[in-house]
Amino acid sequence: MPSGNRGFTLFEVVVVIALVGFVYSIAIPQFSLKSGAEAATKVGRLAEDVRSAFDLSVLTGKPYRIVLELNSGKYWLETTNRPDFLLGDQKSQNDPTEEEERDLDSASESAFMEYESLAGEPIIDADTQTEFKPVSPVLLAKSKLLRPKWTRVINLEWRERTIGPFLMFKELQAEHHATKQAVIDMPENARAFLYFLPAGYVEKSWMVVAYKKGERQPDDSVTPYTFKTSPYSGTLDTIGTGEESAVTFD
Repeated sequence: MPSGNRGFTLFEVVVVIALVGFVYSIAIPQFSLKSGAEAATKVGRLAEDVRSAFDLSVLTGKPYRIVLELNSGKYWLETTNRPDFLLGDQKSQNDPTEEEERDLDSASESAFMEYESLAGEPIIDADTQTEFKPVSPVLLAKSKLLRPKWTRVINLEWRERTIGPFLMFKELQAEHHATKQAVIDMPENARAFLYFLPAGYVEKSWMVVAYKKGERQPDDSVTPYTFKTSPYSGTLDTIGTGEESAVTFD
């Protein structure tokens, strides 16, 4: 009687190993080709979006900013209700998360409530019963002294984008940053801003877009894309790996 538990012969094992190796030899290059082509497409789209934001700022006369989530690779466009927004001389260590920005806005509004109470009670005209609220130079300048509020731009041209899943924003330093924004040193939800001004200016910056190995882990075995912005032409230009130190913000 033949046994029902016949084992594999050495020949059969060798054939199976050879077949597995053949499948991998085909699948891995195809995966690399697909990921590489998709990465190049998304990097090209990122460059187009930088120029688009630059043009939009000039055409509308409004300040804009691109918000980049370093780890996820997501990015989107925002605009502000403050046409007088300027970068200023103060440098930030890092840009606030969405939750931190809401807290900062609330704190700014609360501070002005104190100025309103110090201005005194409203005055009522005895004849017309019209109420006149007290004013002060500080209250009159409220709209300019409060933090600018930013809202997402959502239209036919702009939606949330991503350079993922193969890529991430490894490093970025813009003009308003005091230090380099490196994904490995920051929280998972860390963001970085790139500002555009209606006079025809995108702030000086450099960024490194790298292949993603894991959460907040760039794959340093693969050559990254390194870029800098051209402030007065609004382009994102390739500068090559290792040249980011040549970019200055003087």
